[in-house]
Amino acid sequence: MNFFKRATTSILRRPGKSIILLLLVFILGSVIAGAISVRGAINNTDANLRRQMRPIVSVAWNDSEFWSEHPDVDWDDPLNPWNTREVLSVSHVRQIADLSYVGFYDYMMRGWLSSFDLEEYWGDEESWRDEGSRNWFGVKGTSNNELVQIEEGIINLLPGGRQFNDADLTPVPGAERSVAIISSELADLNNLTVGSTFELYDIIFVAQEPDEEDNWHWEFDPSVYDEENIYARVGVEFEVIGIFEIPEDPDPDPNDWDAAWRRRTDINTPFVPNWIIEDVQDRVMAANRSAWSAVDFDMPEWMMTPDEERETEVIPIFMLEDPGYLEDFRTVVEPLLPEFHSVEDLSGAFGDIESSMATMQGVANWILWVSVGATLLILSLLITLFLRDRRYEMGVYLALGEKKGRIISQILMEVVVTSFVAITLAVFTGNIISGVMSETMLRNALIEQAEADQNDDPWMSHREWSIFDEFGIPTTSMSTDEMMDAFQISLSVETVGLFYMVGLGAVVLSTMAPVLYVVTLNPKKVLM
Repeated sequence: MNFFKRATTSILRRPGKSIILLLLVFILGSVIAGAISVRGAINNTDANLRRQMRPIVSVAWNDSEFWSEHPDVDWDDPLNPWNTREVLSVSHVRQIADLSYVGFYDYMMRGWLSSFDLEEYWGDEESWRDEGSRNWFGVKGTSNNELVQIEEGIINLLPGGRQFNDADLTPVPGAERSVAIISSELADLNNLTVGSTFELYDIIFVAQEPDEEDNWHWEFDPSVYDEENIYARVGVEFEVIGIFEIPEDPDPDPNDWDAAWRRRTDINTPFVPNWIIEDVQDRVMAANRSAWSAVDFDMPEWMMTPDEERETEVIPIFMLEDPGYLEDFRTVVEPLLPEFHSVEDLSGAFGDIESSMATMQGVANWILWVSVGATLLILSLLITLFLRDRRYEMGVYLALGEKKGRIISQILMEVVVTSFVAITLAVFTGNIISGVMSETMLRNALIEQAEADQNDDPWMSHREWSIFDEFGIPTTSMSTDEMMDAFQISLSVETVGLFYMVGLGAVVLSTMAPVLYVVTLNPKKVLM
């Protein structure tokens, strides 16, 4: 009788021990299957969420990383690390845009200009500005005919207006006239329509000699703007070529002060060509230097920084051809970036579920390793005890000339056949149990996080700033139900294959101690 028939006969003739082994492997296998199913579900959920995520990426400056490396910047030194840092420039953006992953791109320059005549929109709130002071407006630039904000539905261009054309985006050095797209609220407040013009400018004050503490003091009252205090005005007249509206939130949160502030900021922010922002900045710097050169005391050191020798910093945005390209894009792009810059995506939209899944991943890994360790220990002891009861049988086989390798193969066959049946049953049981438990745990964690966010003090709790806020692109738009819809536990080929590999591998390793027992068995001592 060959070892295979002996193995099957042994299983059938010892039903009690075979059932004990089957139940033990089934229980341990269900735990292992559950842990592996959770790991697979987390990977599936992450993939599902990223497929739902809009394939929009940007490059962000890591402020905390810079300051941790340069905690003590000497601001009196014009060549300090902050002033000489490499910025993300247009040349970097175009190098990235040439990659095959990118389907669309744009970059933004930011600037601040003021006006006495153009009023800021404050809605139902009162303006905090003193009477007679300037109103400041942040302007956002573009180098593309199609605004990302319009393409993404963040703002809507009203009929009668248009976006920028090639002529608008073509630089005209020293130009004092350009075009702009403004919000409907800003237009209504200032009686502006398509074709109207308004002026924004910066004021260059007459240089003032510092006091003994090397400070410059200004009393910000209306007299500051008297003509004798003003050296020059660097301004631009903008023609309104389009008016946009920002869709209303159908269910606004009255306690979300961040959202209200961002909306008011967006309303007061005109869109203009990038080149006019850069041109005005250059003219402002030149006017400042001229103002200081007109006096007989020393120019301050901050005016001597090498800004004019450095490329202008920009904020880019890239639309990838496919969300699946994100990690490859990140791998290729990050080595091309200046120091302290990194690729950012919209995964913040599901940051809550990611942190919860990371916790579950840690628990699942811990359970997996513990259950595999328990399987090795318990099965090794159990099989060894079973074989001790069969010492005489093993001794007879050896006395009849049976090779130890065939006896070992018989033992492995008995254990593996029984364990295979148990593991097959455990696949489905472990998957069902882990699915119910992990989904409940994940949903409860998300609900607790949502309740904690609602209970936070609205004046003290502000979500972390994102580079996408510059473009008005939301990064926290997924509800608990939307995130849970992406959670998926399934018996994929990879999950089942991994379970059988881990389960059967643990079973086979568990027979190593019993195998050593058989190898050292002396048939003469057993049969005497």
